[in-house]
Amino acid sequence: MILENILINEVGLSSDLYGRLIDTCDKVFLKRKDYLLHQGQICRFIGFVESGVLRSYIEKEGDDYISDFYFEGSFITSYRSFLTKEASVGSIQALEDSVIYCLSKTNYDQLLQASNDCYKLGKYIADTLFIKKCRKETSLLMDNALDRYKLLLQTYPNIEQHVSQYHIASYLGIKPESLSRLKSLNIGQ
Repeated sequence: MILENILINEVGLSSDLYGRLIDTCDKVFLKRKDYLLHQGQICRFIGFVESGVLRSYIEKEGDDYISDFYFEGSFITSYRSFLTKEASVGSIQALEDSVIYCLSKTNYDQLLQASNDCYKLGKYIADTLFIKKCRKETSLLMDNALDRYKLLLQTYPNIEQHVSQYHIASYLGIKPESLSRLKSLNIGQ
């Protein structure tokens, strides 16, 4: 299991603590187009994508603006909503049938109080989400569309087999026809 590998080998949790953590998670099965979170709801979980692909997006004036994709091995949440208990500004939707292990805010807080080792987990999750956000934000501010596309392909090597061109264009902040032009360029240059 991917989550076990990450939490034991990368975070350094013991097998016992990993077992307790998994026992407190809800295993959520989503079909394609199902929602894990709707815009306006309070996010009360941190999830881990065991399988599938999801997107987070903001809907504004009838248009979707994709803020992120979540593939197997990703942590998934509306982190600001999770921390502040404010309504989420975006939605999280499955693009493929997906399995997510969700840890509730209540169980997360109890784990942090029960064990100092769980702080390693909290820090790992926060660092992972923060770095991912910073990379995307910096790329949007500093890179042209071609460089953003290259970074996307580097970050998610098989994204084009799982995500529509329309969604990729939305994530990059460009029109689908602009993405077609980018794809016609030699990306290796």
